Amino acid sequence: MRKILVVEDEMLILMDVADTFREHGFEVLEARNGPEALGILQNNPDVAAVFTDVTLPGQPDGFAIARWVRKHRAGVPVILTSGEVTEAHAASIGRHEPFFAKPCDYGAVATYIRQQLAGSMA
Repeated sequence: MRKILVVEDEMLILMDVADTFREHGFEVLEARNGPEALGILQNNPDVAAVFTDVTLPGQPDGFAIARWVRKHRAGVPVILTSGEVTEAHAASIGRHEPFFAKPCDYGAVATYIRQQLAGSMA
């Protein structure tokens, strides 16, 4: 079972995403903020993908988490989401990750992650 880290500060959204990803066969680790996310990543080298909100309380935000993953876990896909940041804004500040605007279909996100992971194993 592949481990996915979900980083989301809104508890109800976090629960919804985590439940949906579990229903799609993933083991889910949950973080409510950037420092928690980095701690989980540092202690779980087998995290296969990260799904993170862009806007998190304090630092690091979702963009910084993505940069950390690119630097320390090359090849681990990071998928960004936000209800406040648009895809155009995310692209304008140089993001390199796929982006899903909230609200989104978390089942579709889980399918996307599964496809990304299958492609990385090919």
